[in-house]
Amino acid sequence: MAEGSTLRIDNFPLEDFLVILNQYERDVRTGYLPKHSFLKEFKLECLWAGEGMSSPSHLAIYCLDELETLSDILETFVIVSTSSDASRAIIPFSKKLKDSLLAMKESVLFRIDPRYGLVHGSAIEPIDSSIKWDKPGIYTALYLTSDPSSPSIAVMDYVSPENLKRFISIFEKYNGVPPKKPSFWSSAIGKLTGRSASNGKEQTRKINYKLVKTLVNFLQKERAMSATISLIYKNIEPEDYPNLLVDKMYIVTSKSGSDRFFGTLADLM
Repeated sequence: MAEGSTLRIDNFPLEDFLVILNQYERDVRTGYLPKHSFLKEFKLECLWAGEGMSSPSHLAIYCLDELETLSDILETFVIVSTSSDASRAIIPFSKKLKDSLLAMKESVLFRIDPRYGLVHGSAIEPIDSSIKWDKPGIYTALYLTSDPSSPSIAVMDYVSPENLKRFISIFEKYNGVPPKKPSFWSSAIGKLTGRSASNGKEQTRKINYKLVKTLVNFLQKERAMSATISLIYKNIEPEDYPNLLVDKMYIVTSKSGSDRFFGTLADLM
């Protein structure tokens, strides 16, 4: 069970949210939205017809924070999730999303899965040649970091020796830099000497309304239909959003309970 009060806004029409966000940005003091420091996760959903697709598919973009336990580094990542019939279209879509994040001066690298490659759950370009078919759901994962040794990206130790050359090739193809092994030893030394990453720049939360608008603007350019947004705010009380403009039918509050959109990434497949 999660600690702290939770405020959820679920499946709110995206156009209406943008109107509220613009009002909030003109005067943050009035509480039209909670301050971004309370924002823990958000999700964009839509119907989307990508390159070469004959019909629209449901697509979701998640933005989440997660504390990597071994390194004690707070990682922020963006997940693009859809159905397997969009396996080919999700690649150019995700590459354009990466470019949009880079354009806002945000460092970003793809996580290349040790078995599936860029598109988790898909047989379109696997690292492991034994993978011959797609899972029902597929996703790509972009981490907001410039460090290829970041724990969730540096997964070479999980690649079988016969697939290592292909993994390196795919990693460089989509990230433009070679993969590295995780720097767990450096992290351990930091903890022992009191120089833990939790005290440094790496722990800065990157989820904010600027990032929300970047992803929203990108989605609007990509032929999104019937788009909605869901947001999870944590450790928040009613006095933190006195004039919330969101209709109550979209709001759920709780003193404790789940504060995630899904349990594990495997749930998306």
